Amino acid sequence: MSEEKTSLDLLGARVLTLTAEVRDLRHRLDGLERRMTALEHRFTALEDRFGAMEHRISAIEERFAVQEERMSAMLALIVRVAERLDRTPGQPPS
Repeated sequence: MSEEKTSLDLLGARVLTLTAEVRDLRHRLDGLERRMTALEHRFTALEDRFGAMEHRISAIEERFAVQEERMSAMLALIVRVAERLDRTPGQPPS
């Protein structure tokens, strides 16, 4: 019976040790989970910022496209005026 009692005592001590180790691991994992959640929130905030920057850049590109169209129209008008000024008085319009 003493061998059985010793075995049960050792088993009980081992179970207590394992329980304490599992509890410690749980606390560590909880801390890691909180850190990962905080990182996830930061990445989400960065993603939102990049989305806003993308919209701003798109708006700038649209403005440049409009400006380019206006400059092309202005250049065409300048060329037409220059052609008319460059003609000699006796030439018919083309």
